[in-house]
Formats: sequence, C-alpha cells, structure tokens
Amino acid sequence: MAADGFSVDIDALKDAGLGLADLLAMMDEVRVEDIDCAPAALGSATLSEAYASFTERWQRGLGFLAEDGGELSRRLIDTAGNYLEVDQQAERDLQAILDEFDGARDV
Repeated sequence: MAADGFSVDIDALKDAGLGLADLLAMMDEVRVEDIDCAPAALGSATLSEAYASFTERWQRGLGFLAEDGGELSRRLIDTAGNYLEVDQQAERDLQAILDEFDGARDV
C-alpha cells in the first residue's frame, strides 16, 4: 500500500508478528526453575536467598515479557491483515469504477 510516499510492508509486519510468536514459544520451553540449583550448592544462606529472590523476579519478568510480547505479536499480525483488507477493498473499488467507466464508454 503506497500513497504520497507512505508505504507499508505487509509481509514484514506479518513476519515480525509470527517471528515474535515463535520466539515466545521457544522462551516458554525454558523455564527459570529448570535452571535453578539447590540452595546448598551456593554455599551461603545469604547468596542462596539473593539467588532465590533474583530467580523469582526473573520468572515474573519473563511472564510479563511473554504477555506483552504475545499482545504485540497479535497486534502486528492483525495490523498486517487490516492493511491487506483495506488494500484489497481499494483495489475492488477502483476496479468497479473502471468497469463502470468502460461500460459508459461502450454506450
């Protein structure tokens, strides 16, 4: 879609949305608790508490990132679809005008 120097790469929008969805799916496969270690392995109670606090906040942050990323992915894909729909409707409208013009010219 282009007019007055404005254009949208519909495929790029769609690909970005789908790529983000794929990335989020991969992120979901690796959970923070899967890389967690036993508190005794850290050697100190203070370090163990700090590590537990960090991993808890990290997991929460990843949850927010996944939620926001999912929303962004959906919006990118929806936006690509909306641009495509408008583009197709404009093409149909212009074709109808041309068809009408050709019909009037034949009379």
